Amino acid sequence: MKRLITLSLFAALFLSVPVCAGEPAAENPASVPTLVASGVCSEPEQMMYNDLIARIDEKRKVWRETYEAVKSDEDIAAYQKARRDFFYAQLGRMWERTPLNARVTGVIDRPEYRAEKIVLETLPRFYATGTLFLPRPEKFAPPYPGVLVVCGHAYEGKASDFYQGICILGAMNGLAMYIQDPVDQGERLQHFDAEGKPTHATTTAHSLAGIGSILLGRNTATFEVWDMIRGLDFLQSRPDVISDRLGVAGNSGGGTQSSYLMALDDRVFCAAPSCYLCSLYGAQTHSSVPQDAEQNIFGQLGFGMDHADYIIMRAPKPTLLNTKTKDFFNIGDTWVSYRDALRIYSRQEHSERLSIIEIEGEHGYCPELLDASISWFLRWLAGRDERIVGAYPLPTLSREEIKSLPNGVMALPEARTTYDVNRDYNAELKESRREKLTGLSRGEFAQTVRAAAKIRSLEEIPAPDPADVPGAPDRFVLKAERGAGLPIRRFDAGGGGNIRLIVTEEGNRSASVERLAAQAKDDGVGEVWSLEPRGWGESRAQGTSYYNKDLFGPDGTVWYLAYLLGESYVGLRAEDVLSAARYLRGADAAPIELTADTPSAALVALHAAAAEPELFAGVTLTSSAVPGSWADYVDRAPGAYELQNVIHGVLREYDVEDLMRFTGCTVRR
Repeated sequence: MKRLITLSLFAALFLSVPVCAGEPAAENPASVPTLVASGVCSEPEQMMYNDLIARIDEKRKVWRETYEAVKSDEDIAAYQKARRDFFYAQLGRMWERTPLNARVTGVIDRPEYRAEKIVLETLPRFYATGTLFLPRPEKFAPPYPGVLVVCGHAYEGKASDFYQGICILGAMNGLAMYIQDPVDQGERLQHFDAEGKPTHATTTAHSLAGIGSILLGRNTATFEVWDMIRGLDFLQSRPDVISDRLGVAGNSGGGTQSSYLMALDDRVFCAAPSCYLCSLYGAQTHSSVPQDAEQNIFGQLGFGMDHADYIIMRAPKPTLLNTKTKDFFNIGDTWVSYRDALRIYSRQEHSERLSIIEIEGEHGYCPELLDASISWFLRWLAGRDERIVGAYPLPTLSREEIKSLPNGVMALPEARTTYDVNRDYNAELKESRREKLTGLSRGEFAQTVRAAAKIRSLEEIPAPDPADVPGAPDRFVLKAERGAGLPIRRFDAGGGGNIRLIVTEEGNRSASVERLAAQAKDDGVGEVWSLEPRGWGESRAQGTSYYNKDLFGPDGTVWYLAYLLGESYVGLRAEDVLSAARYLRGADAAPIELTADTPSAALVALHAAAAEPELFAGVTLTSSAVPGSWADYVDRAPGAYELQNVIHGVLREYDVEDLMRFTGCTVRR
């Protein structure tokens, strides 16, 4: 360590030549980004993204190798089971089936169809609104095949014309079509201001619900999948529906939901997802952005569960892919997934059961896709091989007519939100955590932390290489995996044997780091260093407009890349701290003291210290840098919370106060 600094000082002060030959020395080294000046990274703000994309590319190769090994019927069955088991595990603990208490709140008779307005309790006091569109009995005698229709991200939910449209077209041709509002859409809004006006809905609301759900080891998708399971239960409870001839359809966000249900529930014999299936190893991560909370299943790319697998998991049941040429869900990736799935169907000698329709146009349902979907359902559910062509516009219901309730589900007595349901689970986990952690040693807790935050052991983390920063002897960069770099700064201090490492979110040259370095010198610390983990300081990502930065922080879309890989930002950054600490400590015996300049940086420091307790002397924080409890956030949710601080399922294992206790964290007042 000291040899590196001596060489840098000699080159800068006495030789007066740049360290990298052929590159002019910077006129003002302090103004040049460390990562750029060192030659490690030319676009620091892209560093975290590039690192994660490289990881995704590695996992894509593994997925392909695994898929290509699936040959026999036994291989297919094992492949399907492994992914279904994984899928259910990632959704987290679901619920016991309780009475649906289905109510018909109104009936509408139209010349073309009948419509029943429905309210279900998918959980006790957790209400779902829907509409059951039925054929005219004088034209088609009951019972009918049944199709569950799930809505995309339309604020109106089931009242949206095209989502009603597929139901009406199906009912006009002999199918029972049940459409249900997802949470935070239609009549199931959950966010209101003091005057009762809605504040958040659809994607933003789903992502808000996702934060607490993820901390508990769930997902917004957990609620949606459960609602769909209960929707099928409702269809099966109807005497006018054929209970073993069921299908599912949905577009966009409904395409996501229908893809999940068709993969997970054996009762779905026929499926027609629309404008969603593509590949998460492809353009959706490389040139687009991951979608909102429920469209990202924790660890699915790390494990090897791509969009093609949603089809393969149900093979050889009839499945139609509805697609649009100019969709933002990449059509090229859709065809790759279709072909991969078709090879499995062909090995099962049922290639005729998988089909695809591609329509010119942009994202969303259109008459051609509705016609194709209903024709597909009639073929496989009713045994009628007919080409359906609807007479558009279809006779839809008005927004008022289709309402199941006058003022939405939250006006019902004691109605619960997703946040209420999560609070109940949070209370259970508080008790189970207390039991798990009682009597645990620091070493045992370290194993728990590493498993939850996905932190590798020191032996598994490759040793970094140092890179000088020309003209800046107090700075250098540790070159880490896949082109990542960790900027480090050295401060003058007392010269003793102990080392203090500042973990900084704001950056090595920020005022907060200067204050912490001055404090360390006053404390008589021998060596003081500051470290920028990936995605902070110079390499902070700019984010995109898709996510609300005020609610979720600047890292929303890139954070979901790590989530899809089964990683956490906290864990990745804690590994950076471990790597730097091991390098700085060298052969010295003295453990390193950690401190941090923000609550987010403190979470990273606490995880590093908890994961490798022998490497660190402890963690010292100012009161302004103490992170808040995750459990407290779930109890007060919804509210703003930065995704970078979220770890999937962490509250099943520990909370922030447990980290502070096991690391012996000291707080300066």
